[in-house]
Amino acid sequence: MKNGKEIGIFIVEDNEVFSQTLKSDIETSFVKLPVKVQSFGTGEACMKRFNEAKPQVVILDYHLNGKNPDAADGIKVLDWIKKENIDTNVIMLTQDDNIDIALKSFRHGASDYVVKSETVFRKINYSLLYQYKMMEANHNAARYKQILFVTVLCIIIVIGIVIAIQLINPSIINR
Repeated sequence: MKNGKEIGIFIVEDNEVFSQTLKSDIETSFVKLPVKVQSFGTGEACMKRFNEAKPQVVILDYHLNGKNPDAADGIKVLDWIKKENIDTNVIMLTQDDNIDIALKSFRHGASDYVVKSETVFRKINYSLLYQYKMMEANHNAARYKQILFVTVLCIIIVIGIVIAIQLINPSIINR
């Protein structure tokens, strides 16, 4: 965002090579934006840092428990994330081009669903750009709302002063 605030991005992916490649691609693609990308091999590791770092975007693998059956799956981690911060954007990342998984992800609060394919990095970058634009639009809307509130408050105060003057000394206004 234009206020210079760093954009926190978490990658939660159990394939370390893919995770590091994705991290590098994001940092290279968004070199002009103040992004801080951190990667985690499990949802549990992500959640240990989540409240401290408060990332704006999490790229989350659906099959986190593929290598470690005791690890939480992507939907469970998505639920944790949304419980901690409803405003965090989550991009669900999966090998499965399956409408049921996509719908399930969206029902649990995912902002986007990206299938791992030969264009996965480009798709994630487009999704990140979209998330960034939405965050910027929300930031601007909040700022404009504050400006509108202050303007209306000033108008009310001026009207109140005019009414008070007229009540105290009506001859000043009627001259």
